[in-house]
Parts: sequence; C-alpha cells; structure tokens
Amino acid sequence: MTGDQRRIVLAAALWVTFALILWNVLFDYGVRTTASRYLVERSAYLHGHGPRVEMASAMHAGIASSFRMASMLASPCIIVAGTLAAMARKNHS
Repeated sequence: MTGDQRRIVLAAALWVTFALILWNVLFDYGVRTTASRYLVERSAYLHGHGPRVEMASAMHAGIASSFRMASMLASPCIIVAGTLAAMARKNHS
C-alpha cells in the first residue's frame, strides 16, 4: 500500500468515525428533545391545561423521528467514506 492509499484509507476511516459520532449526537439530541417535550405536555395535563399524553406513544414517535433524521443527516458522510474506499481499492489494483 502506497502513502497515498494509506491517506485515502485513513480519510475514509475518519469519515466513518465522524458519521457515527454525528449520528449519535443527532439521535441523542432528538430523544432528549422528545423527552423534554413530553415532560412539558405531561405537566400541563397534570395541571389541567392540556390533553392526556402517554409516555409510550410520545417517545415512540420521537425516537422514530430522531432515527430518521440522524440517519439522513449522517448518510452523506458514509457516502464520502464509501467513495474514498472505492478510490483506494481502485488505486490498489
């Protein structure tokens, strides 16, 4: 493996690492936001100012939404990593 190929493989590995970290941060942010929103809505219900809110349904929708959003926003990083890996493989043959 030449020096250029090593740099390309390293860059691909860094993009994958960045994608995983980005996905985790975005997913966690979405779940925390959903939990906070649930607590506000539940508090309003308990004080007689809003409709009844169940934790399971509120969190399920928030987790699904967070998963979709994190996956969509992290996928370009995976595409870049895959392109770099293909370049390294092409240069190797």
